Amino acid sequence: MIGALRHKVILLDVSRTDDEAGGASLSWAPGPEVWASVERLSSTRDFTGDRENRLKRIAVMIRYSADVALGQRLTFEGETFETVSIESDDGRDRRLTLICEEVLS
Repeated sequence: MIGALRHKVILLDVSRTDDEAGGASLSWAPGPEVWASVERLSSTRDFTGDRENRLKRIAVMIRYSADVALGQRLTFEGETFETVSIESDDGRDRRLTLICEEVLS
């Protein structure tokens, strides 16, 4: 497994700033850099307004971390992805597989 974790990904930390109208804005800053195995998956469709976008998807295997959650963002090769699924491969919490979709700006 160690040889498979040959890519570096950067987990992004979120900070929430409340506004006076009861809403909030989120900002993402670089957090820990971790070694991962990254596999490109087939893209998925996203419909925004009248446009259809193809979102890139990746599977990222990392060592177990209790800090990873759905919605967590990460960067890989200069692109930003959001975690849409988290799976424990071995059932013993030694590694996690994150299924991530590209975040369009």
